[in-house]
Amino acid sequence: MPGWKLAWEGSIKEFPDLTERVWVTERPPGGCYNYIALREVRGKNVTYPHPVLILPGMTSHGEQLIHVSWHGIQPIEPAIPDSMIPIYLARQGYLVYTIDYRTHFVLPDVKDLSFMVDWGWDAWLSDIRETINMIKEITGKDKVVLIGESFGGIASMNYVTAYPNDVRAIVLLDGVPIRSSVLQALPIRSIEELRSSKLYAVPSILTGAKYPGSIMNTVWLKALYNPTLPSPEPGFRTLSDYLMNIAYNQGLANPYSYPNSPPQAIFAVMATLDPYWPTRLFIEPMDQFRAKYTEVKVPILAVISGLFGMRAADIDLMRRLTSDIIILDGYGHLDVYANPNNVKDVNEPVHNWLVRVKD
Repeated sequence: MPGWKLAWEGSIKEFPDLTERVWVTERPPGGCYNYIALREVRGKNVTYPHPVLILPGMTSHGEQLIHVSWHGIQPIEPAIPDSMIPIYLARQGYLVYTIDYRTHFVLPDVKDLSFMVDWGWDAWLSDIRETINMIKEITGKDKVVLIGESFGGIASMNYVTAYPNDVRAIVLLDGVPIRSSVLQALPIRSIEELRSSKLYAVPSILTGAKYPGSIMNTVWLKALYNPTLPSPEPGFRTLSDYLMNIAYNQGLANPYSYPNSPPQAIFAVMATLDPYWPTRLFIEPMDQFRAKYTEVKVPILAVISGLFGMRAADIDLMRRLTSDIIILDGYGHLDVYANPNNVKDVNEPVHNWLVRVKD
């Protein structure tokens, strides 16, 4: 496989005080879609001693975390940059990295998704290790801080069980281990069934099958640009009200009380998700990783939303892993990442904790 190639370097248009570099590399077995990208964000002064790698959630990607865009399509310019943790940390003196998973290179018009049958934990952890090795090469540091958003939190825990010497600390942003009883409702349960059914990928399913998130589902863009459009269902005045209620019922946002989710922020996230996610990552057993969670020796901070994370979290396991747990009552899942109040409720506490454990 060819090595990393620098694809972009320059100031960030939305945040001229920061610069970004983007590298791309091909991953085994090669081909059109087996690529990943590594993104670096830095401010004028880097003072924190360890590089930070932020692992995005399911169908999310590094481009979204930095720009709230999808392949250059940016529905709105970020209004509160410090609510975006890569931007916030870079401005606090951290050297921040994030990743575009292989899924970011699969466009919506791809019909044959059979290549995703092999996109399981072996591929994902191998990709993460490749990015960490590149970060080590760039920075000269031998360890990284992993910050995992949603699925990225599970990936962080799985990674550290396999490669403990690569990790200095872990922050789980509403991505803590879930109870074994919380299963994704899919009609298949094995790799053999996956191959025979040809259900290689699931669409972005954050709000259910009716309105999956991605730039191709124009309902989010309609609500973003025309918030007063009438609701398609009775009981709600506008399309915006209707969609925010769906998000609330799914535990994604809370427009009714603190932290008072801004519809524009939620819709922009939903509109910039990738369209597909490998089914294999839902059904592949993780017992070999989970059995080693209690052996993890690095410091762990867990931030858990009240409306989403607490419904699924294995809180007993988390209390065995760390005493550093922040529970955000009233917070929806996306509020942890895209809400003006998360600056003081999430990002500042994460920064303070990282300073405390840096030595």
